[in-house]
Amino acid sequence: MMSEIAISLTNVSKCYKRYNRPLDRLKEIVLPGKSRAQEFWALRDINLEVAQGETLGIVGQNGSGKSTLLQIIAGTLTPTTGEVWVNGRVSALLELGSGFNPEFTGRQNVFFNGQILGLSREEIEAKFDRIAAFADIGDFLDQPVKTYSSGMVVRLAFAVVANLEPKILIVDEALAVGDTRFQARCMKRIRQLKEQGVTILFVSHDSASVKMLCHRAALINQGSIIEVGSPKIVIDSYIALLSSANKHDEKNITLARDRLDKNKSMVAFNNFTQNYHNTDLYRHGNQLVAIDNVKICDLHEREITKIVTGSIFKIVVSLVCNAKNSDLVIGISIRNLMGLVMYGTNTNLMNCKLPNLELGQKMSVTFQIPCHLNKGIYTVTVGIHSEEGLSYDWINDLVVFEVMNDNQCEGLVDLNANIRVKNTEVAYQLL
Repeated sequence: MMSEIAISLTNVSKCYKRYNRPLDRLKEIVLPGKSRAQEFWALRDINLEVAQGETLGIVGQNGSGKSTLLQIIAGTLTPTTGEVWVNGRVSALLELGSGFNPEFTGRQNVFFNGQILGLSREEIEAKFDRIAAFADIGDFLDQPVKTYSSGMVVRLAFAVVANLEPKILIVDEALAVGDTRFQARCMKRIRQLKEQGVTILFVSHDSASVKMLCHRAALINQGSIIEVGSPKIVIDSYIALLSSANKHDEKNITLARDRLDKNKSMVAFNNFTQNYHNTDLYRHGNQLVAIDNVKICDLHEREITKIVTGSIFKIVVSLVCNAKNSDLVIGISIRNLMGLVMYGTNTNLMNCKLPNLELGQKMSVTFQIPCHLNKGIYTVTVGIHSEEGLSYDWINDLVVFEVMNDNQCEGLVDLNANIRVKNTEVAYQLL
């Protein structure tokens, strides 16, 4: 039922015209009938429905069309073709400071924006103290916005859109400008709005936030939505897309593939693939260097699946080189069952330069890690890439292990706190 849908987009496209010279624009106006512009389609045939109360994460590379899509939903842009249906008051935090008049004070802009959203002056006055406290910019509230820093602008902008009782909240990466303390406050407010049933469109490059906050996610690339689904699966596709975008010269890759000795160097890779044939693994990369085996061991090199909090364990990554290579980086990522990255590192971050490898050569890399995780089930994702970011091999959630913890503590990690109690004597003096 449409009453249960907050946002509906049908075949929405947006085209911009680009002219080589300003004169060409004038000629097109004076002499209609002949187009002198180049067409750039920022969006093409977008079909999307967002249910009331749903939080949808939107991810994609810069220039993929995310901001254009949000502006169309917010009503600040008109689509070239297609239909847009929005049910409810929209509060949008799009480009930094958009909607603010730089000559007005912060206080004046709060009332101005509130009235645009359809609130009366009395309603805005009733919420003003809460908005001012959330923004926390002090006396600058009565100064012109043009005197604000970028951080102050986003503080006030978010305070306005998040505290005027929106039915639909749109946040487009602007929170990255604020400091960490303010970002935490914003995320807390977004979670509160989510619990209150507000429909939220959330654009962020922070994969962990998208996974934790959103019910679904959508991946946009080159103006088209190429995948909609669970945040974990969509983020995996997004990471693969980023890896494929950082590619070397295709001709060199093709030549390297032609040099593969399939009878020798690919044997281990093929066996490894067959071992995991029936599992639901997400894998991408060109396999010029392939993951051969991954295991978790204790300090005595014994393979384990259970780890006790406070102990030390090893993640051993074995690989086989299918083409001569000199710029390897190997990384690991430990995630909980919600897809949240608990810890991640790689050989480059740890200043470990790996040796050059020849065709068919094998190598093993061991990450030794103290376990501060709280009890639960975790997975290990392993990736191999070049120093320039070209993905050789990447397998998500390849190894699963369980952490056991007898300590009574809450949270994702056990920080092994100590308690010290000191008796003190309190003297009373009678007056």
